[in-house]
Amino acid sequence: MPSRVSVPASHRPVPAYDPESTPEWWRDYFDREFVRIYRDFLTPERTTREVEGITEILALPDGARVLDLACGWGRHSIELARAGYRVTGLDFSPTLLARARKRAEAAGVEVEWVRADMREVGRAAEFDAVLSLSSSLGYFLDDEEDLRVLRGAREALRPGGLFLMETMHRDHIVGDYADRDWWETADGATVWVEREFDAVEGISREWLRWRRGEETGEKTHALRIRSATEWDALLRRAGLEPVEWYGDWELAPFLHTSEVLVVVARRGD
Repeated sequence: MPSRVSVPASHRPVPAYDPESTPEWWRDYFDREFVRIYRDFLTPERTTREVEGITEILALPDGARVLDLACGWGRHSIELARAGYRVTGLDFSPTLLARARKRAEAAGVEVEWVRADMREVGRAAEFDAVLSLSSSLGYFLDDEEDLRVLRGAREALRPGGLFLMETMHRDHIVGDYADRDWWETADGATVWVEREFDAVEGISREWLRWRRGEETGEKTHALRIRSATEWDALLRRAGLEPVEWYGDWELAPFLHTSEVLVVVARRGD
């Protein structure tokens, strides 16, 4: 886990975020440097805890088919395959998918890896469960675009299939918002982050810089943060009926103070 201490004052102001200049920031954000910056947070112990929660919530039989949307480098997909599920991992980033393939091969498990935009799932009634983890819904900032993802997930589910989403939620973000942060990574990088939250649009915008020796770089992204109430309405519009709400992977009840929101919805008729 990265070392975290008190946040120093910024050396320069946060640049204005221009959504017109980076309307699809996610197209090249998830590269090799993304992995190096964030992998210390995503430990094997954390993955094990999350997968145990997923399997307990879904309670699917061996051989059930699971679609992992925005699967990244396969943290969950690989462990779910190891647990006996038939898993498809879908992601847009060729860098993350290449890493996922190598990790699956090393683990000795089979996963179907698909490179695609998650708004274009293009699968019909194939899966017993569809997963959207780590706040991957919200990249598009717009209800209609996220509805495309949710409706595609619904179409990919068999009748009665389950959609499981884990995400940040507005109550916690607003109550514990950090406009500055920094950490050091295990491979020697120092990372500085500055953020701003638009309370009207519900969008958190982030500017990240890093230095590793003489190497430097920066990234910018924006994420739509919704309340549980907003998610409930959006899921129902997509034909997914929420059935359970949790506040962590130990399946505690969801509260406004919960660090994450885990919601399970069933495909409606």
